[in-house]
Amino acid sequence: MKFINKIFVTILFCFVVLTAEAQSDMGLYGLSIVPQSNFSNPAFMPEGKTVIGIPFISSISNSTYSSSFTFNDIFSEKDGSDSLYLNLTDLASKTTSNNYVTEYFENDIIYLGFKIKEKNYLNVGIRNRLYSRAIYSTDLVKLLWNGNANYIGQQLNLSNTFINHDHFISYYVGYSFMVGEKIKLGVRANLNQGLSSIQTAENQILMETASHDQNVFVVNANTMFTVNTSGMATDSTEPDKTASEYIFNFQNIGFSVDFGADFTVSERIKLNFSVVDLGFINWKSGLKSYESKSDNIEFSGIYADISTTEDLFTAYADSLIELIEINEFEQNFKTRLPTRVFAGIEYYGLDKSNRFSAVLSGTFLKNNFSPAVSVGYDKTVSEHFTFKVTYSYLKYAPVNFGAGFVLNFSPVQFYLITDNIVSAFNWSSQKYINFRFGINLIFNKKSGIKKGEPILNK
Repeated sequence: MKFINKIFVTILFCFVVLTAEAQSDMGLYGLSIVPQSNFSNPAFMPEGKTVIGIPFISSISNSTYSSSFTFNDIFSEKDGSDSLYLNLTDLASKTTSNNYVTEYFENDIIYLGFKIKEKNYLNVGIRNRLYSRAIYSTDLVKLLWNGNANYIGQQLNLSNTFINHDHFISYYVGYSFMVGEKIKLGVRANLNQGLSSIQTAENQILMETASHDQNVFVVNANTMFTVNTSGMATDSTEPDKTASEYIFNFQNIGFSVDFGADFTVSERIKLNFSVVDLGFINWKSGLKSYESKSDNIEFSGIYADISTTEDLFTAYADSLIELIEINEFEQNFKTRLPTRVFAGIEYYGLDKSNRFSAVLSGTFLKNNFSPAVSVGYDKTVSEHFTFKVTYSYLKYAPVNFGAGFVLNFSPVQFYLITDNIVSAFNWSSQKYINFRFGINLIFNKKSGIKKGEPILNK
């Protein structure tokens, strides 16, 4: 047994030292007392024979992550007042070439689960989901904040700027079952209804400002970009009709699959893994694409009389648009979901109310892999109360202490979990903000293990 303990400690150490980036709901993974834990691994079976999620509030989650700034970094308080103003000076001074902001939002509309003969679990439901990621170059921030006059003779590279946004609804059926007494397997099939999308398919923009004399500047740029959108155009004259068309648009259809496994290695140790959001969405309606194929442009400014009421900014912008020659057209496109993988290990004490865990996770998006890692401890204090504490390591926000609890007063279950508890009290100073909460009705639930009851061999 000492040898097994050493293996467990070694695995925990290896998980912690890995370079990691943001993932959502690390604290929920493995907490099978909460039915929604099987979103991250379909093999997890919750307790209770029947689970009914309270519509729209059985699960609400949000995860926001910035690699470069917090709210306080880009907004400053005006002297002598409580008002704020945008201040990108510090952000423009950073030397990193790539930066990003990610947003994950999920909300259960319907969740139903049924235990079948104790060893099988069927669940169906509808989920509202939004994944957004904006990648931007520091040169873009410099240009927007300082203007091009500060970079005479320097080339600004705006090519590392992309937007990836998908808003969709998933209609799913999941099934998990036991193979023998030590193996649980699970699979979930999702029909995805695309609502809106913004995808930067290509972006190559290089810009340099040259000085011809003291008062004349010329902008030379290489431009080539393609941006695809769906469902973004709205008709302000008919807002109700537009909202209805947005929500009930079934022309953008995609499919995805989730699968996982949970292995009981010994009385003390469990291993599990899963792959979720392996799939795509085809976008065929509400299409609008923007493309520029102008290899080189030269812009010497505009001629305007500043004494007139002419809108100089509009004139400047219109002149640039005409020069770049943005083509507007419609084309079908496909997006792949940000596929996530999980691998976890669980280690139990002398009674099953104490559990140590570690989770290694990662997301595949646009040929990039972003790993994450978390270690945790949870305890079932009584059949009415369970709590969990975690530590998660993220590359640009390395200190994240999480906490959560589950209240069970049959048949009502309430849970609240966050990967970064500081963000609940001081969100404006955090790069990583995460939470999930919800209310379920669980019927025919088994009584919890009594505190201190020995269930494992020493």
